[in-house]
Amino acid sequence: MSAVSSWLLSIACVVILSVLAEFVLPEGQINKYTKVIFSFVIMLVIIMPLPKLFGKDINFSELLGHYDSNLQEDYLFQLNIDKITALTDELSEKIEDEGLRNVRVRINASVLTKELEIYGIFVDLCDIEYDKKFGSKDIVKAKLRICELASEFDILKDIKVEFLE
Repeated sequence: MSAVSSWLLSIACVVILSVLAEFVLPEGQINKYTKVIFSFVIMLVIIMPLPKLFGKDINFSELLGHYDSNLQEDYLFQLNIDKITALTDELSEKIEDEGLRNVRVRINASVLTKELEIYGIFVDLCDIEYDKKFGSKDIVKAKLRICELASEFDILKDIKVEFLE
C-alpha cells in the first residue's frame, strides 16, 4: 500500500469514527466537544505527512521528552516527600508512645532520586517532656531509646541520629 493511499485511508477512518460518535452521543455539550476533538484529530491526520514531503522529520518524542522528564521528577519528588513524612510521623508517634513528649523529628534525605537516600535523622530535644510512662528524666536514656526506635525501621537502620538539646 502506498503512502498516499494509507494516508487517505487514515483520513477516511477518522471521519467515519467522528460520524459514528456523532450518531451515538446525545445532543448537547458533549456532542459539541467531540466535534471539536474529532475536527482537531482530522486536521492532524491531514497535516501529518506534510513535513515528510518537505524533507523534514518531526520527532514528537523529543518535543514531549522534556515535559515527560519534568513529570517524572515531580512524581519522584512527591513520592519521596510522602515517604519521608510517613517515616517522620511514625517515628514521632513511637517516641511519644514511649512517654517522651514534645520531641520533634526531622529526616534529611535526597528527594529527587529514584531510591530514597536518607542522610540523617535530626531530633530536637529542647522542649522534651517526660511522661510517667518513660520513668526517669534521664536524657541519655531518652537518646538511647530514640536511637533504638529509629533502628527498628529497616530504611533507618544504619542512619546516624543527631540530637539538638
